[in-house]
Amino acid sequence: MTRSPRVSMRASIRAAQERGRRRDADRRAVWRRGVLRKALAAVLCGAAVYAAVTALAPEPPAPGPLVLVADHDVPVGAELGADSVRVTRVPEGLVPGGALSDPAQVQGRVTTAPLRAGEILTDLRVSASASLEGLDPELVLAHLPLRDASLAGVLQPGTRVDVLTTTDGAVLAADVLLVRRVTDQDAAGPPRADADALSFLVAVTPEQAGRLAAGGADLPGHGLTVVIRG
Repeated sequence: MTRSPRVSMRASIRAAQERGRRRDADRRAVWRRGVLRKALAAVLCGAAVYAAVTALAPEPPAPGPLVLVADHDVPVGAELGADSVRVTRVPEGLVPGGALSDPAQVQGRVTTAPLRAGEILTDLRVSASASLEGLDPELVLAHLPLRDASLAGVLQPGTRVDVLTTTDGAVLAADVLLVRRVTDQDAAGPPRADADALSFLVAVTPEQAGRLAAGGADLPGHGLTVVIRG
């Protein structure tokens, strides 16, 4: 049976449309494969760059040990308390020998040299008692008794003062460093309620020490007072 020309034309058109759909499908498949290849290449390139950067990057520094540092500037001869120091970590290579790490190690001790804020405390920077370390080797420690308890109460170790007599106001020693308070445990004789408020150890020359000893004689009208230097 022979097909009619109209039927043959319709079949040709459908065949052509089918071939067109296949070509379109092939083109879409090729485009998707190209996109996937580019995406995969980008991912692989990024991974390679990350691996290279990671391999070349230095190792992060170790946290470092805990040490005590001065929380603020501290003068020589100052008594250290909980508010004087803080604990922090520093790189291992920056830790000096004898570095301290426990706040209890310095509680109530005095500094043997001035400390800057952030400076690491070592066993040579603190002492259980008054010390002249770090000062002029010609200086000595002398006892400074004061009659005015209200004045003595505002003085702190590390303060610099001029020492005067209460008799005529003569200056016995200028620019004297208060090194440490003298407490009941330090003083000889029976304890006094105001002993820790009235006495200090001061760093002076031997000549000044002699004048202080004579000026502080326990005689009526005799005594010592101080003027705080700026």
